[in-house]
Amino acid sequence: MNVFTENHDFYPTPRAVVERMLMGEDVAGKTILEPSAGKGDICTVLREFGASNILVCENDEHNRKLLKGKYDEFLCDDFLQLTAERVSHVNMIVMNPPFSRGAEHINHAFEIAPPGCTVIALCNSANFTRSFRSGSIKLMEENIANYGSRENLQSCFDTAERKTDVQVSLIKLYKEGEGSSEFAGYMFENVDSDPLNGNHTKGIVGYNLVRELVNRYVSAVRMFDETMEAAKRINDMARFDDPEDNGKPEYWKANIPIKFDAVKIDNKGIGGKVTRNIYKKELKRYYWGIIFRKLNMEKYTTQELREQLNKFIETQGCVPFTMYNVYKVIDMVIQTNGQRMRRALTEVFDRICALSAQNSTAGEKWKTNSNYMVNRRFIANYIGDYDARWPREYVTIRYGGNADIIDDFCRALCWLTATNYDDIGNFRSCAGYKDDKVRKWGEWFEWGFFRVRVYKKGTAHFEFLDEKIWQRFNMEVAKSKGWKLGSKEDKTRKPRKNKEAKEDTTVPAVVEYPIEAGTEKTEKIDNNQTLFDIL
Repeated sequence: MNVFTENHDFYPTPRAVVERMLMGEDVAGKTILEPSAGKGDICTVLREFGASNILVCENDEHNRKLLKGKYDEFLCDDFLQLTAERVSHVNMIVMNPPFSRGAEHINHAFEIAPPGCTVIALCNSANFTRSFRSGSIKLMEENIANYGSRENLQSCFDTAERKTDVQVSLIKLYKEGEGSSEFAGYMFENVDSDPLNGNHTKGIVGYNLVRELVNRYVSAVRMFDETMEAAKRINDMARFDDPEDNGKPEYWKANIPIKFDAVKIDNKGIGGKVTRNIYKKELKRYYWGIIFRKLNMEKYTTQELREQLNKFIETQGCVPFTMYNVYKVIDMVIQTNGQRMRRALTEVFDRICALSAQNSTAGEKWKTNSNYMVNRRFIANYIGDYDARWPREYVTIRYGGNADIIDDFCRALCWLTATNYDDIGNFRSCAGYKDDKVRKWGEWFEWGFFRVRVYKKGTAHFEFLDEKIWQRFNMEVAKSKGWKLGSKEDKTRKPRKNKEAKEDTTVPAVVEYPIEAGTEKTEKIDNNQTLFDIL
């Protein structure tokens, strides 16, 4: 039997995709339902990640044979017939449902999920782009908007056991608690449960701040409920229900002149009603924004990565705002910071190469070449802002030009060399008058890691002050791109004097050199340390 040809909806989930589904989730010791278990690919990873009790459903007889030994309890063949009573004890539902009925399966999973349960599912992204959407797809979109998030994983099955180029979305839905149990587990039950107990250092995000924000969130939501209940009582008391209005359309009935409700007014003065879910979601986004500002990561990220970070904050609006989740997310961000900043280095490298053919050893062919470097001296256009109608002797920086690329370059180098970006400041701040010195057009001045000269026509020349930092930057990018630069026989480029000279594009030798701990701007740091190591 060929299960692939006889079951057109069966696409085994690649391990990398399962790991992506579980990223940031606490699986250890949990009871988890896999309602479309297939031959057990998701179950295998769940077991490896520490799931204590795995429940499954699977309607394909051949797959059920392959599934044996990978679960703790088989519930039923048809997941859509499974009732809430059978899964009232599960902590999480992880699923790769049939693509042809994905919305129906995801809606049913969320419907029967007990309070506090998380639903993690894959879905065909085409469901969200079709001009005609069925009722089940609209319901799924509504649930995502109110209780979860969606992330496009692109064609993540193109290298799978059964390949397809279908665009896939990752859906996460959080079933909220109810009544008195809604906020259970939001705070650490005792001080011994808090991983920051006894930590008297300042840390990145202090223990007291996190506890205060979670406390404020819980209290504010409870007060919102009390206020809305009071508003309803006031409105009901104030409104006179005329018996003669019975049977008339609602808009014909007499309305009270002032009605109590919660509304959100935008900057254009247009208001919209705020439901309980909207209030909770906006409040969580607000607090997550505070936490990420306290992480102070913006000074170490490029513009593109900052946009991704803001998008991540948006998705956190659906995640339960518990102390555990806050620390879990912070820890994940800290542990992946090195990977994120290496991407920033590569991103800046490509952007500098794109500004001018003179900026790299590859010249015009930088897009198709490999094993090339950013030159020690490079050029950027659209930097200076000079207007002959209002002449100024000092340098002014253009808004909306390429100064942001230079700032990103400086941020990436700050991470690479453990330098405090605040001690340097952005490129625009160095222009004009600085430390009682005038930065004049066409004259060299120093800023951060560079010697800089800005011309009235808008171009600027940059030169690395430290040859070792220049080499280290190129080597780090080469490592990320899988290149091998130069050889030990190559001649190392000598530092350039102030006098202008023809640019030397010789590829320098790749020489491993130590970064001396404790010296200025070169303090060595461990980019793999965890949140709790830092705190």
